Amino acid sequence: MTEHLASSFRMPVLAALALLLASDALGGPLRYGLSQLGLLELSYAPILAATLVVAVYCVAQLCALRADAVAIAILLLSGIWLPYALLLGRAPLQVAFGYYTWMPLFLGMVVVAVGGLAPALRMVAAVWWVAVLGVFVSAVVWLPWLGESYEILGVRTQFARAWSAFGIQRLPGFSRASFTAANQIALGCALLLAGRLGMAPKVAIWLVSLAAVWLTTSKAPLVAVLVTPLFIFLTDRVGRWRDGGFGARQAVLAGLLAVAIALPVAALLGLRLPQSGHFGFLSLGSLGLRMADMWPRAFALLDPPWPGLVLGLGFGGIGAGQAYFDPAQYSAADNLFLFLYASFGLGAALFLAAFLQGNRVLAIAAPAVFRVLAVAAAVLLVIGMMSNVVESVVPALLLGLLAGKALDPLAAAGRVGGLSAPDEAARPAIGAAPVRV
Repeated sequence: MTEHLASSFRMPVLAALALLLASDALGGPLRYGLSQLGLLELSYAPILAATLVVAVYCVAQLCALRADAVAIAILLLSGIWLPYALLLGRAPLQVAFGYYTWMPLFLGMVVVAVGGLAPALRMVAAVWWVAVLGVFVSAVVWLPWLGESYEILGVRTQFARAWSAFGIQRLPGFSRASFTAANQIALGCALLLAGRLGMAPKVAIWLVSLAAVWLTTSKAPLVAVLVTPLFIFLTDRVGRWRDGGFGARQAVLAGLLAVAIALPVAALLGLRLPQSGHFGFLSLGSLGLRMADMWPRAFALLDPPWPGLVLGLGFGGIGAGQAYFDPAQYSAADNLFLFLYASFGLGAALFLAAFLQGNRVLAIAAPAVFRVLAVAAAVLLVIGMMSNVVESVVPALLLGLLAGKALDPLAAAGRVGGLSAPDEAARPAIGAAPVRV
């Protein structure tokens, strides 16, 4: 992609991203307020804007006859797995809804391609402040939209989910679900801790993040926040080695990826956890339920083996699309590998490789960017062990950024078309600057 073409897309892409992140961070009050005004349909404007800029970007690259890796990847995924899902007999609305849930990820890929990685990371870090505030407010004030529902296109859903774990209320803050807020906090915390702030602010951010995620009762994000300082310490420690610790950093990511894959595969092979007690909401019970029921059921959706084990189920075959249009077969997957594999079969390798591919080029071209993305990738993998990632905006965006990096590591370094993106990537400390908010 040329710098001229990238610059023409950069602002619309970043504007769509800002709108999408704002709607995710304030999803509960935004939808509730619009419903009171009779304008509920406007709550879908951010995702439609994201869809529009992704589509225009891909079409522009196609018309310009440019071998843009990001556009080619999105067009291939869409061109193969959209018609494939329909050929399997899936309802068009279910397929369309399933495709819609992938837009934050596709937008993340385009963000990298247009040289917008730095401001995108700043936006994600900014969401942390909103998410933390929302959780603490909802701990002391009952928000009127919690548990209230609305109907659109014949489907009934809640403005913000009200539920509990072991009798403890799961607080969603201003977002639409407790795990959404927890993901926003965990990933925003990782970016802030990897940034330029001093030690005292970082300690405060980490402690506040722990408290806020604890109130959401979301266990995987809580573990992610707990181990983030360890990831940063290891990343910086091995970074002093002669080779910059590249091999060690890759080994950490590969190890975490292996665990994320091994968990559902072990469940498929019959591994089960013994019954255990709980301390508050902390328990291995949710992992046990996934291993005993959810993950085997998700694999069962791939029966018969052909074409399921090779091509997966296509868009809408697992996750939210099922919840609304095929509830009897519904599975959230609740694991990144399983969700990707159930969606695309062997095509899932494109996104699984995103954690490792392109890292060497990025580490050489922009070491600070590589450092930040390595920390974010590690945290995302911890979350992805117990979450499908794709159907939560902030984690999906981060996975999209990693996929964009894998396809075009020089663009991730800010060198669009072989040149540095203005005002962002030209700075030597790009990796730290994006998270200084």
